[in-house]
Amino acid sequence: MNANELAAAMQQAGLLEDPMPPAAERWIATFLEAFGARYATAEDAVREVELLRAESAVIPALELERLRNRQVVFFLDAVAQYVDAQAELRDLPLAGDIPAIADEFGIAHDDAFAAVRMALTGRKDGPPLELLFPLLGHERVTIRVGAVSSRLLHGRGLEPIAHGPGGVPFQTIQPQKPPDA
Repeated sequence: MNANELAAAMQQAGLLEDPMPPAAERWIATFLEAFGARYATAEDAVREVELLRAESAVIPALELERLRNRQVVFFLDAVAQYVDAQAELRDLPLAGDIPAIADEFGIAHDDAFAAVRMALTGRKDGPPLELLFPLLGHERVTIRVGAVSSRLLHGRGLEPIAHGPGGVPFQTIQPQKPPDA
């Protein structure tokens, strides 16, 4: 699959104007860098494009429960504020910035990256966040994070479930106490 095939499939699906605006060329190039190896045909890739263009992501219930923690909600809100403050979402130094934000809330770095990915895509894995952020754009990142916060705060609140599948005790992402200096 190449950029022209993807653009044609997106236009056929009503996801891209014809003629294609110049900004769409950069978006398609980023999409191919992020997802190109996963899809054999442009038609298969269009479903992923539709998911990226949606205002929110569907998060599995148990994964949403992992995020049900005050520090995680505050952390995700801080990530949304960070994104909102950026002029451009390409080439952000997320490998350093996400952990720095996580440290403010006592969130382990692996948990922080997992929480951001889950809030943005509803998935545990995917392309690097450095590619995902520009694909989603400022508005979708902030809307998706806001939707997660809303589901957590206006649903059952921040009280997590006691047990997961099979009666196993369930635990949310837990903040860590900072090491003594």
